[in-house]
Order: sequence, then C-alpha cells, then structure tokens
Amino acid sequence: MSQLGRSSPGTSQETPRLLRVGIVGCGYEGNCLATAAARTSTLRLVACADPDLAAAARVAALGQDVSSHSSIESLLDEAAVDAVLVATPNHMLCPVSLEALRAGKHVLAEKPIGLNEQEAAVIEGEAARAGLRYMAGYSCRFSLARHVHELLAAGVVGDIQAIAGVFGCSPLNDGWMASTKTGGGPLLFLGSHLVDMVLWFAGDDPVEISGTVRRRADTGVDETSAFQIGFSQGAVAQCLVTQAASTFFFTVDIHGNAGRVTLRGWNFLQFEIEVSSTVSAAYAHPTVVRPHINRDHVTMMLVPELEEFALATREERAPAITATDGRRVLRVLDGVVAADRNGAPVRVT
Repeated sequence: MSQLGRSSPGTSQETPRLLRVGIVGCGYEGNCLATAAARTSTLRLVACADPDLAAAARVAALGQDVSSHSSIESLLDEAAVDAVLVATPNHMLCPVSLEALRAGKHVLAEKPIGLNEQEAAVIEGEAARAGLRYMAGYSCRFSLARHVHELLAAGVVGDIQAIAGVFGCSPLNDGWMASTKTGGGPLLFLGSHLVDMVLWFAGDDPVEISGTVRRRADTGVDETSAFQIGFSQGAVAQCLVTQAASTFFFTVDIHGNAGRVTLRGWNFLQFEIEVSSTVSAAYAHPTVVRPHINRDHVTMMLVPELEEFALATREERAPAITATDGRRVLRVLDGVVAADRNGAPVRVT
C-alpha cells in the first residue's frame, strides 16, 4: 500500500511530501482536476492516461515532468503514483477505480462513481479490504452546497419537512453522455448531484422512492425524470432532472418548521441563497446571500476537494465523502428507474 513519505531523518520537523497522483480520463473533467492539483499545496500530478494520447498530452502539459499513458494499466506499470484520480465516462468509473485499488492506490473518482449501487458496493468492499482511501467526487459539497449545509446545521429552518429540487441542462446530443451504453443521460450526470445534496441536507435515510422516467426516442437515454424520496422521519423530497431545458440551472428549496432556505443558480459560480427563519434574528426577513466567489469553479470546488482527499490519505482516515455516500446516491437512482419500470413505489432497505 502506498503511503505519503516524510522528511529524511535528522531534520527538525517532519514535512509530508506531496501526494503523487495520476489522472485517468483526460477530457474536460480530467483537465479541471489537473488544473486543481497544480493549485493545491498537497498534490503533485505525475502521470495521466487516456486512450486519446493527444488528450493525455494536453493534460500532462498542465504539470511539470508528467508522463502520458494510453491506459490505466500502463500508468500503474510505468509511473510511481500514490493515488489515482478517475475522470472517465460513467461506465468506466468502476472498473478503473477497481484497477487502481487492486494495485494498492488510493482513489478519488468522479461522481456518480459507478453505473448502479451494485458497482458502488464492489468499490466499497474493495477499498475496505485493501485499507485504502476512496473518495466520491461530489465537489458541490465544497462550494454551493456547503453554504446551505452550514445554515441547516445552525438550525435556521428547524426540523426539515420537505425538499424540492430541480437540475436542468440543454440537450445532451453527443458523446458518451448521449449513450445508454456509457451511462449517459442527466439522471446520472445531474441527478447524482441533486440526490447527494438532498441526502446530505436531510441527514436521514430514504425508505421509499417513486418516480417516472421519460426517455428520448433517438438516443434512448433519460430525458426528464421526476421522482419522490420518502425519509424515515417523515420528510419528503420531490426532484426533477431534465435535459430539455434551454440552459444549465439548479434550484434546491428546503422547508422546515422554523424557516426556509433556497439555493438557486445558473452555473457553479453564479448562485445565491435565500434564507428566512422564525428562530434566527439575522434572517427574520427574507435575505439573499451571495457567497464570495474566488477565481473560478476549479478553485472554489475542486481544490478543496483534492486537499481533503490528500489530508484523509495522510491521516489514514475516511475522507469527507466516502464510497458509502456514493452507494447511497446510486441506491436512490436505481430506485427511480425501478419505480418507473414497475409502475409502483420502491421500498428502500
């Protein structure tokens, strides 16, 4: 198992060396992760892999002395890495993560970490068996969702009664996001973010899921999905995810017995939070909060995500977002598909 090294004997202070990482998947998200790694104080990008060697070379150019590879296998064989960042299309997230874990590498994988709960369960078990750190890449938790979670933790809404959430984007017409074989469609692409937020905010276990999925006639992937999650303490979440919108947007509305918090935005930098509360003097009247924006979404979301991953690895503890968290999201999304197929609500155990 790879470990973070320490300074040489005889020095007055131990200085942890940088976590050496390799990136697998050098498309848009891999490029963002490489940019984020360069801005951290804890990671060093040493290798990247993609079947498209030109894409791998472009990401490698974002670091210094970064090697390029055509596959995860050649990266693991030829590069000295402590951890692997997985940014592949959805259908490859699980097999690439397992390849890295079985080679003794810590892993951070992009959401939704797999195609279904079964894949997430295999990852969860493999990471536990190997004693390695595995982090699910729900980066919204480090920016826009974090601000909402802090308000809820402060009790501004009291006991949560209901959550309503919508994520939308323009049509996914091309590439892996337009194919059922590669895990395309907004339910996995955007719905995973929405469900992760809902579960995190609710702080409770889902017990029943109902849903309807409308699919595109041309690609067969989900176009619009409407679903409801019932929680063990009685709260209800109603969610909608669609690729039939004119542009990307999101809204998450949390209602409690003492107030309301609404998150709404148009991208990961343009968002606002409206708060009203009967128990907090600061929000006695509806107040719109616009958190400070620092540079870009890479700095706002991905840098703190990678820093948390590196710190968890160094401290040999579970990261803030685990394989279990990723598995819970996929359990809900599996339930949505099953409820639509069966025409009846699905009980979650």
